[in-house]
Amino acid sequence: LIAPSYGVSISLLLYVILIMLVCGLGSSATVLQGPSVPIWPLPQFFTHGTDTLLLSPDFTFTSNSSSHILRKAFERYNHIIFIRTDVINTRYYDGISLGALHVIINNPSEELQLETPEDYTLTITVPSTTSMSGLDTVKIIMEATGTNTTATATINATTVYGALRGLETFSQLVYYNIEKDVYAINNAPWTIEDYPRFPHRGLLTDTSRHFFPVKVLFRLLDSMAYAKLNVLHWHIVDAQSFPMQSASFPRLWEGSWSPSERYSTQDLKDVVEYARLRGIRVVPEFDGPGHAYAWGIGYPALLPQGYNISAKCGADTCPTSCNIPLDPSNEFTYQLLEGLFNEMTGGKQGQGIFLDNMFHTGGDEIQYECWENSTQIAQFMQQHSFTYDQLYIYFVSRVSMMVKGMGRQVINWEGTYSTAGNTLDEDTIVNIYLRMDVMAKAVVSGYRCIVSMACAWYLDSVWNDWQHFYSFDPQGNVTDPTQIKRILGGEVSNWGET
Repeated sequence: LIAPSYGVSISLLLYVILIMLVCGLGSSATVLQGPSVPIWPLPQFFTHGTDTLLLSPDFTFTSNSSSHILRKAFERYNHIIFIRTDVINTRYYDGISLGALHVIINNPSEELQLETPEDYTLTITVPSTTSMSGLDTVKIIMEATGTNTTATATINATTVYGALRGLETFSQLVYYNIEKDVYAINNAPWTIEDYPRFPHRGLLTDTSRHFFPVKVLFRLLDSMAYAKLNVLHWHIVDAQSFPMQSASFPRLWEGSWSPSERYSTQDLKDVVEYARLRGIRVVPEFDGPGHAYAWGIGYPALLPQGYNISAKCGADTCPTSCNIPLDPSNEFTYQLLEGLFNEMTGGKQGQGIFLDNMFHTGGDEIQYECWENSTQIAQFMQQHSFTYDQLYIYFVSRVSMMVKGMGRQVINWEGTYSTAGNTLDEDTIVNIYLRMDVMAKAVVSGYRCIVSMACAWYLDSVWNDWQHFYSFDPQGNVTDPTQIKRILGGEVSNWGET
């Protein structure tokens, strides 16, 4: 086996995420001339002034909501913003200061799905009776005018998740002035109206090829929240390893790298909850029928008979590069998938370990050579008059119907659409990673798409330079408004092959 690595550079990954988000998945606003705007990604609309506003040493967060998610966010952002609390110089606080940030939430629902609104308005006011142009003049101005007025800051959001995005923006405006020992906001007053350009702004992480401990996944989720990414596409299993527990089929995780490199059921739930508190959806991927070698370590009957006769499918190629598929002619394959997916989804919306309405079932890169030496598959194909393409789509369609019956929307890699065309189930979300012309064709035909182009947003691709990260747009050449709405957004992919 290839030794797995814990060595993920979160700071580098965050940097690339921020580049991706600003250039492609964030705002369509343009940068104003003048002072730099320290907000990632750039909001849709904003105005600002030229004043410096200090934060009171007694600064606090308030809200009209008793949301547990918001309360936990207040605790987090108190630590994020106020990195030093023992050196505040109070001589600058004789006049105007910002004493609180008030958060208004208009819809108490905390359901987190693709359709959940994330809009917010952030308003930071400075009383017009006084002007502040710098920290050194604040105390003098206050004494001369005799004023002692408090500025105001308000976030108004449809949902708590919009409030989270507003809190992140607010935290980016606040800075610590080490020379004066104060916290301040430059260029006040501020009015910011923001909402995402795309509802799906994701990052794929591959924990099959490189196992990431739960604490590393938590750090990754933190960095995603800083960049206002809202989907963790968890490519949790692949040919290299099956690192997660299943109560229904307990031998599956025999395909892990080692007993210490596994996720328990509680680990899965903890990641989902940690993400939810940050407004991040977790979409699991169980790729099939390809990339399935590790599944067969615990349950060998899942793999096709005689697969290792083919040079491309021999056991000596695994797990470094093998792509051995599941056996689509074996009824046990579907029994296991149904049991596993029921465990993951609870069999209906809002239930199970993974609560999101989206469920990725893969469907890419099938090695037909791995099927050609199985007499059982040959008989099955003859019985149904199948070609290999038809056998492949038979599997994809059957699994899709299974997952839809559990109240989930199916995501497939683009190979399913390239093979099946418009016969693919119309509710399928097509995950584009090779060809933008396939995306354009799919949205014309009514399919929804998520863009994860290898030539632009694969983090393991050393040929993808930063200029291309900036310039790539997931909308491509699509201009029809109806078709644009079918482009749900995009993802950067942190594949683990390298």
